[in-house]
Amino acid sequence: MLNIILIYSVGLLAVLSFALGIYSILINPKPWTVRMWFLLSMAISLWSANLFLLMYSKVESDAILYSKILHVGASFIPIFFCHFVLNFTFQIGNRKKVIFLYVGYLLAVIFSLLSLTPLIVAAGSPKVGFPFWVDAGKLYPLLLIYFWVYVLAGIYFLYQAHERTGGTTKKKTFYLLVASIIAFVSGGTSFLPQTLGIYPFGDFITWLYPVIVTYGIFIKDR
Repeated sequence: MLNIILIYSVGLLAVLSFALGIYSILINPKPWTVRMWFLLSMAISLWSANLFLLMYSKVESDAILYSKILHVGASFIPIFFCHFVLNFTFQIGNRKKVIFLYVGYLLAVIFSLLSLTPLIVAAGSPKVGFPFWVDAGKLYPLLLIYFWVYVLAGIYFLYQAHERTGGTTKKKTFYLLVASIIAFVSGGTSFLPQTLGIYPFGDFITWLYPVIVTYGIFIKDR
């Protein structure tokens, strides 16, 4: 029963991320902040949709395919998130941070390609009550390091912006900061079955992220 609830929670994240990403780009496509939120939403949707399929998999070859695709999505989530935050907080003009982004995009491409190989997705086997889950390859720890460096950097940039701003901007950064902490602490548990053999308990609430962020982006001045 617990696994069924988890599966549908992840499926809800996929649907909400896709729908709210499309909604955002349709109502206001010009700002780069909205464009980056759209790209981040699509990456989250790709990751969560294939995680949903992975948890339903009954055949190892299907599980491996879904695992590879979800890790392609996961490779782009941290850099899209960091880029989105820098646009949202008007820090994109900082030269060091721009270089940081360029390095992140290069790493995202590298890890997305490696995700299609056994170096990231080695195989599939039963884990935490599911018929199949990904078996981590030899370079999996490097993917995790890249992922968390850019996620934590993005959260730090948000915190900096929240501390130095006021009014509606402070309110917006607060929503994004809370949503990001919830999302990455909870969604990060998806890495636990293949690394520590621990149940991905946080995935029950990851669907809150696209809802809170979309509200935070479009909240009006009062």
